[in-house]
Amino acid sequence: MKNFIITAGCFALTCTAVLADNHEDPEELVQRVYLDYVKTDQHDEFRQVTREWNACMIEVDADLRWSVYEAHTGNLNRYAFVMAGKPWGWFDRDNAELDDCYEQFKDRYYATIDKTFGSFDIILNEHSNHVDDDVDRKIAMVTAFELADRQAFLENVKKYTEASRENEWKEPYYFYASLGGADASGIYVVSPVASFADFDGDNGFWDMLKEHFGEEEFEKMRAQDRESIISYSTDIWVRAAELSHTGE
Repeated sequence: MKNFIITAGCFALTCTAVLADNHEDPEELVQRVYLDYVKTDQHDEFRQVTREWNACMIEVDADLRWSVYEAHTGNLNRYAFVMAGKPWGWFDRDNAELDDCYEQFKDRYYATIDKTFGSFDIILNEHSNHVDDDVDRKIAMVTAFELADRQAFLENVKKYTEASRENEWKEPYYFYASLGGADASGIYVVSPVASFADFDGDNGFWDMLKEHFGEEEFEKMRAQDRESIISYSTDIWVRAAELSHTGE
């Protein structure tokens, strides 16, 4: 099953995604992301079997956290399942009871799906602006990048994030590197908001950076960004609360 973002790749075959962050501090936190394309006439059954599968997983381990997002742009048959960030070693664990949940529901679940893609998405903490209320932000704008110069792009993003923290910027954004295909850079950013009204107007981010760096330096950095980015694509995803288990 996406935060999430699923990248232009997962939209075109390199998965990414969308939006779980537990503010831990290991060197790398990894999200497990699944992007499902549900058959047009199977949405109700998909939701029903997902609810039943979720109940089984919660009974086994109520401390697990995940979010399910529904696409509100592009192909509307897409759902993204995003398991909250874990250290890599977490995925070495065997859990027979969780496996039993999978065996119990897999046939019904996959009968509702045309195709599914999976990825491991590494949270880039140094490139992300964390806030405490991100769990309350149920709408995710996800932008995936195809890059000519990944290193130069990420170096500037890191500088922008350092400036955001120094200026106590209150709007969160989370960068990820996705492992799940070779059709795009695997770099995407999730910008979560609480409501669609939060997209209205200019939030002042670029003005804040221009003031922080000075206009000349800022324009030089933006020119580097334009050279680094071949293309990008943006989608809107909304968390399906009844299919998610976020601990709220």
